[in-house]
Amino acid sequence: MVYDLIKVLVRISTAIFFKKIVVVGRAYMPERGPAIIVANHPNTLMDPLLVALLADQRIGFVDNAGLFSNGFLVAFFRYFHVIPIYRKKDVAPGGKQDNTQAFAQCHAYLQQGGTFLIFPEGSSHYEINLREIKTGTARIALSYTGPGDVQIIPVALDYSDAIQFRSMVRVTVGKPIMVSAYKEDPQRNENEAVDALTDAIRKALAKKLPWTTGKDQEELLIKAHTFYTAYAAPEADLHENPKRSLLMRKQLADALHHLHRTQPEVYARTSAQILHFFDALRTDRITPGFHTDAYRRKSFALLALGYVAELAVMAPMYLFGLLTNYIPYILPSRVFKASGMEVEYKAPAQMILGLICFPLFYGLELWAFHRFIDPRMWTAALFLIALPIAGYTALWYWTELQRFARVLRFQFVVPKDRKDEMLRERDAILDAMAEARKSL
Repeated sequence: MVYDLIKVLVRISTAIFFKKIVVVGRAYMPERGPAIIVANHPNTLMDPLLVALLADQRIGFVDNAGLFSNGFLVAFFRYFHVIPIYRKKDVAPGGKQDNTQAFAQCHAYLQQGGTFLIFPEGSSHYEINLREIKTGTARIALSYTGPGDVQIIPVALDYSDAIQFRSMVRVTVGKPIMVSAYKEDPQRNENEAVDALTDAIRKALAKKLPWTTGKDQEELLIKAHTFYTAYAAPEADLHENPKRSLLMRKQLADALHHLHRTQPEVYARTSAQILHFFDALRTDRITPGFHTDAYRRKSFALLALGYVAELAVMAPMYLFGLLTNYIPYILPSRVFKASGMEVEYKAPAQMILGLICFPLFYGLELWAFHRFIDPRMWTAALFLIALPIAGYTALWYWTELQRFARVLRFQFVVPKDRKDEMLRERDAILDAMAEARKSL
């Protein structure tokens, strides 16, 4: 009962936190175990929440044993079927890494037809990359001797920005890996079977995820993706079609690796052009959309008139939303900054704090409205309904205001020769990309 209620709250919270959650391959998620879900881990607590929402049955979780050092948390984790497992860094220097009990708990869970989630990378890092897959998942699966054939379900989590509010995420459930195929192969000994199954897990996740070799290439991928969807494939805009856009980012990542390997000079030249182009955009304080042909064809007078009209009409709602929603909106981010927590915890921390702040402030505002402004119940109900609507409106209004400011800046501050130069640079990069595509 409590689990189901929390699941509903998490579903609502993630729907608010993320602008779009795209799920692909949900039919591969089993209704019942024995099964092990494996996923990449870029976003700490947000990752298990998203995966748990996919499963109809209640699932368990395998997590690092360091979380069980607090007595209160032990009871909390036990309720949510969290199984502690020791990593090398969880063991004191000179100590022995012993997961015999953890494996036994995992096997007992599987014997009951259960499904649990494990992150085989072993830790969470905010980066676009699939890190080394540890062998623990394969060892748990291959050492299971209970009833039923264990399935390993790969789930790839691809965030447009893993820590940003109102970002997008693509959750791809892959085809199950049947463990029996690796158990029954007479060609392999135990260690070879573990390595083969671990490699199969890695390939199943890597097939659905973009990857980079470091922060520099990650920055390049993000900018190349933004550039390509702005100028070469506008139908794959991240905000308009996140499913196609994130899939294209994976294809671009593969293309960059191929180009780096086969034509390093072209890769270096094109990379420098893209980075320089975005440096110029940052200097001008505008976005790539201003250098599209579609924008250049627009009438500035009509565009400005449209912005002025909508901003004037919606100003009262914006002010109402700002007054009633600003504190609970800004407080989670301020608390997170003050906490000094690692960036990987930003999204879940802000979502949890938002779950506390918004109901609390809405309750106080509702009480004040009912007590001092209008005691009627039906007006109080309307006021409560208006609060989240006004909050969303204020967020939209601020975004539109910033866009209008960029429109004015582009029109009156950025010189014409600068605009022409950017168009020439844009076309040169598009030509380079077209040449690179011929080699793929």
